[in-house]
Amino acid sequence: VVTAEILLPVMRDLAELSWESVAFYVRAGDVRTCLYRIESKHPIRYTVREGDTLPLGLGSGGRVLSAFSGEQGAENDKIRSAYCWLSIGDRDPETSGISAPVFGPGRALLGAMTLAGPRSRVDRAFLLRMTPPLLEAAAQATRAFGNDAHDLEQAAQDARARLSEK
Repeated sequence: VVTAEILLPVMRDLAELSWESVAFYVRAGDVRTCLYRIESKHPIRYTVREGDTLPLGLGSGGRVLSAFSGEQGAENDKIRSAYCWLSIGDRDPETSGISAPVFGPGRALLGAMTLAGPRSRVDRAFLLRMTPPLLEAAAQATRAFGNDAHDLEQAAQDARARLSEK
């Protein structure tokens, strides 16, 4: 069971760190639904409301949900390997974001945590810098739901190492 008591504090911390919007999406058939949302502190922001439905195959959140729901293909293998997906202008040409999965008991996929914003601010370099904090937030939520988060923590360490190489 996905609970606000676990997710919202983690999402608020990520939004505070990034100053961008953070959402939690769940899969509902062939679409995804925004279950929870923390808005950016910026006056100009990418807006999705709780309850909004979006395509499953587009955007970082949709792609993460597809990959961790078992969809086949090289892109999905890459998402499963990195535990996240960065998307620039994929679903909407003016927005970009990055998403990571959150798991519950029995390693069940609960949803995707997404950090997103306008492309004018949220560019590739910003998303790469925010990859470790996003993965750490997904790991924190996964642990709070009673699951081992070693793989998400390792992915965060790997992302941090790639940043320090640049």
